[in-house]
Amino acid sequence: MERLLADGPDLAMPRPTMVAQTLVQHATGALPAGMAAPSDRSVAPRWPHREDLLPVGYYLLVAAVLATTGTSAWRIAILALAAAGQQVGFFAWRRPGLKHCVNADPERAARGAVLRASSTFFVTTGLAIAATGGVGSPLLVTFLVAYLAAVTIVGDRGETRWLLAATALGVCVLAVLPRSWTGVGSPRPVHALLAAVSVLGVGALLVPVHATRRKKLEELERARSELASEALARAQTLEQIGSKVAHELKNPLTGVKALVQLGLRNPAEGASHDRLEVVEREVSRMQEILQNYLSFTRPLQGVEPRRVDLGPLVSDTLEVLSARANDARVRLYADGDAMVEADPRRLREALLNLVANAIEATPPGGEVFVEVRAAAEGAELVVRDTGRGMPPEVLGRIGTPFFTTRDDGTGLGVVLARSVIAQHGGSLRYESEPGKGTRVEVTLPRVAREGRDGACAGRR
Repeated sequence: MERLLADGPDLAMPRPTMVAQTLVQHATGALPAGMAAPSDRSVAPRWPHREDLLPVGYYLLVAAVLATTGTSAWRIAILALAAAGQQVGFFAWRRPGLKHCVNADPERAARGAVLRASSTFFVTTGLAIAATGGVGSPLLVTFLVAYLAAVTIVGDRGETRWLLAATALGVCVLAVLPRSWTGVGSPRPVHALLAAVSVLGVGALLVPVHATRRKKLEELERARSELASEALARAQTLEQIGSKVAHELKNPLTGVKALVQLGLRNPAEGASHDRLEVVEREVSRMQEILQNYLSFTRPLQGVEPRRVDLGPLVSDTLEVLSARANDARVRLYADGDAMVEADPRRLREALLNLVANAIEATPPGGEVFVEVRAAAEGAELVVRDTGRGMPPEVLGRIGTPFFTTRDDGTGLGVVLARSVIAQHGGSLRYESEPGKGTRVEVTLPRVAREGRDGACAGRR
């Protein structure tokens, strides 16, 4: 099994579900749970909006054409009633502000949107069609507006399909209405003219729907921007506090470690050597944790690329880790060479973390290989071990900050390595199976592209 590490850990919510919910929330004005609503800057709904004039104009034009054919006044009055009903629906639709929908359930919001589309368009267009000829009315095409409005707002859902079925049933009802209700119809030229006008009328009736949806999207985007700004400010504050604490702890730990080492070199402390060695190991582990954390919170340092021979860089890194490998009885091997323009200090930091992880995962007698090879667009570094491997559930969490399978691990090694590689514009891929070891493939461009700073890469 393999996993390509993105610039940051995957979101917990599966992407298709996330997108579908977001569309419903966008359309209905509902924010995701936990998202604070922005300050409600909108004023009370007013009428008319500019987009409301198109539906009114459509009905006025239809009424004027029907009046020239001697259509009864009460039928034209029904058209006016339909137009007025739609305007009331538009007004009510806009009334809830974004802050009233913060805790709205997406499913309930979707049903509410479909219900509003039904009440605004289904009844009013049905009345207008019934009064102008029933199933033979030139306005029949506008009966689809309710369904089209609902689909525009919430997409294709069960509720919208039911609304489409109700529209089909409504057409059947119009077909059986008595002639005394529907009238005798219009002359053929007038009927053709009204049919053409009604096709345009579908668009005119949907204009307020599109306008309202667009405004809801703008409100939601403003809310998301405000939330992102607040979250970034909080993260920066916590980062500064954490860095300050880590710095303050480093100096006392250095003093403690120095005193412990003096005690280990003092023959008079021979009886306490075992306990002092334990203290020294634990202090060293605390220093490593603090150093990793400080590296994690210093990702905004830019890379300083220059020509780097990756072969010697890998050899130097393995030399640094040779003592740890000897203690673990793990053999280290390096092979290959390639040239790139990169920051050698940052690359060595990333490679140290990756190889150290490989050593930790390899049992005594195992091997760790680091292979360097030139690629079409740069170079590839492969770190391969003969360790225990990882099951899919662990592999899926690799690269998540503070996730570790070791009791003494910090969960930041892979995060730091990924940050460095992302800064160079490269990628990091893990392949692993239980009992078959792990293979880590680092791809680097020929020239560092400053792809994404470590802050984003490490904590997104």
